Amino acid sequence: MKLSGLILIVLSMLCVNNSSYATYSNKRIHKTMKQTQQQMKFVKKLLNVSSAAKKIKASEDVNVQSLYRAAKDLYRKALVNIDDENADAAAESLFYATEMMFRAVKLAGKQKVVNDNDYRLFELRLKSVNALLDALQRIGKIKGVADKTDKVKSVVDAEIAKAKALIKTGQPFSARKVIDKAYVEIKTAISGLRSGDTLVRTLHFKTKKEEYLYELDRNDTHKMLVTLLLADKMKNPRTKARAQKFLDKATALRKKAEEYAANGDYEKAVKICEESTKQIVRAIRSSGFFIPG
Repeated sequence: MKLSGLILIVLSMLCVNNSSYATYSNKRIHKTMKQTQQQMKFVKKLLNVSSAAKKIKASEDVNVQSLYRAAKDLYRKALVNIDDENADAAAESLFYATEMMFRAVKLAGKQKVVNDNDYRLFELRLKSVNALLDALQRIGKIKGVADKTDKVKSVVDAEIAKAKALIKTGQPFSARKVIDKAYVEIKTAISGLRSGDTLVRTLHFKTKKEEYLYELDRNDTHKMLVTLLLADKMKNPRTKARAQKFLDKATALRKKAEEYAANGDYEKAVKICEESTKQIVRAIRSSGFFIPG
């Protein structure tokens, strides 16, 4: 029975990189048929009912699944070797099958850490969106435009529901994209309420001055987010000190941008205003709220 191309590739990697096989082939390659049959039982359990097998089967990583398929192919090859009464060849196949299972479970473990991190990031985004949504509704009531903010809430609620459904089906990246879209919806609505203009601005600018005015408005919107999101957080001296460091930088950069704009250098004004907004974003993130940008 011939090995598949995948197995041959992995075997070549093991022979080059794994010194344990050299020891194995020199000292343990010669096994009795009884010993090899006992090894067969162990590998069968390892492949099918062990905790390692459960972790591997639960993984969606294509590399993990490729290693798992290769391990099963090697086990089947060992069965043929046993039928041919070739205990040594069977033992060699079983050794490699075990190696691949250990590598697969190790890779699956790394993937789980990544997935756990994805879920944490999603929860941070969801927390921020919910806080912003509450703030939007408060502004709507104050300004007497609750009907408009309620419409935004309906759209955002639908997106949150979609994001939660995606996270439940193990699609954290897609869920984060949806929740980020919800954040943009709310931020745009807040910006409109702040300026009294519900028009969504275009990102195609005819002049640098027009782009500067857009960046200035974006900077003002983020400053408003600080007021809305961090009011309670800033009561904590340590949180306030951490955030204030970024806010002070943002203020200084904003002032520089305005100076460049006053002198007609809108290109520099745009860049510095963008940097100012980034500092405000950092202030918000340092306080426990994740917002894109």
